[in-house]
Amino acid sequence: MSCESTGKNERRVNQFNKIKLVDAMAFQIASYGIQNGDDTLLDRIDLSCGAIPEGEFEQVIDLSAPHQFLTLYMQIAEKRFAMAVTELLNMNEGFYKPLEDFMEQVGRDMKIPAVSDMDQALNIYDSFVLDGMPCDETKEVLEKSSSKIIWTKLMDTHQDNWNKVGGDLCVYYQLLQDFIKGLFAESGIVLQIDNQLTFTLEKAE
Repeated sequence: MSCESTGKNERRVNQFNKIKLVDAMAFQIASYGIQNGDDTLLDRIDLSCGAIPEGEFEQVIDLSAPHQFLTLYMQIAEKRFAMAVTELLNMNEGFYKPLEDFMEQVGRDMKIPAVSDMDQALNIYDSFVLDGMPCDETKEVLEKSSSKIIWTKLMDTHQDNWNKVGGDLCVYYQLLQDFIKGLFAESGIVLQIDNQLTFTLEKAE
């Protein structure tokens, strides 16, 4: 196997892992909704969004068409997450704080050690945040220093799924900031988002 094909396979496996992470978060959020009285929430999510089979990359992804399967499962995971969050907040807006706390804890649970520079921070960010397919050019770095890195988003990768479930994309980006706060808890790095377009990873003061 060539280095190029090895690298491509690693990117596919990483994409699959990010998909599974989003799907796992959606399941936990839906389970919280069930615990708080919405007995049919998970069933409705399955019916509306579909589901991702259990198993590892080689068991779930058809290796004769990996891009098509990863694209499909990415859309399913994103829509499941959007619906779980939206339905939970429709139940009770007071669930927003538990959602924020949950997302931060998921980030902490990744147990990322302190990072040495912002290039490394961005690489870690890209390893955990589902933002289109690996072949998509989704960002352009605008500025980089020892304490921060700024990029602009080149294409939308989330709006459609949030629209489909009647959700608010602003909620997604707030929860993403909570997740990143937890992910980089050892480094004190936070994510700031301006108009859903300009993103800044920066070491907190």
